[in-house]
Amino acid sequence: MIDVDGKLLDSWQELIDGTISVPAYKGGSVPEDWSGNYVEYYVETGFSDDTKHSFRNEVVVITNIVTRFNLAIDHSKVHGIDNEIKTKVKSTPGVHNLIPQTGMQILDVKFSTGDTLEEYEAGKKYYRKIVRYTHKIVQT
Repeated sequence: MIDVDGKLLDSWQELIDGTISVPAYKGGSVPEDWSGNYVEYYVETGFSDDTKHSFRNEVVVITNIVTRFNLAIDHSKVHGIDNEIKTKVKSTPGVHNLIPQTGMQILDVKFSTGDTLEEYEAGKKYYRKIVRYTHKIVQT
């Protein structure tokens, strides 16, 4: 049985890094001096199971979309970025676009309704949207 978390994040990186309107970073790699909008994605949780024939995993990846404002918050920015990501992940019903990785097959990806959060810090306003994507994976 292999650890699929890292490979799954690699699939995400290949799919959205440089292809959406804001930078996308694996969890914990956002530069400290970055002052613009961005997406951070990371594995939240997962479980594995095995049968006589296969190892199965269900892994949740979180996208944390962060937008920053000096004045009024523009809610449409975060929702637009979220739509870009969802369109990249699933442009056709029932079919995901995540890049295949050696040793595993992603069977399905489902996303939940996003949670939003407004924050204020040092004169800046932040608006975040957190979306959970559940992946069904079989190890090959």
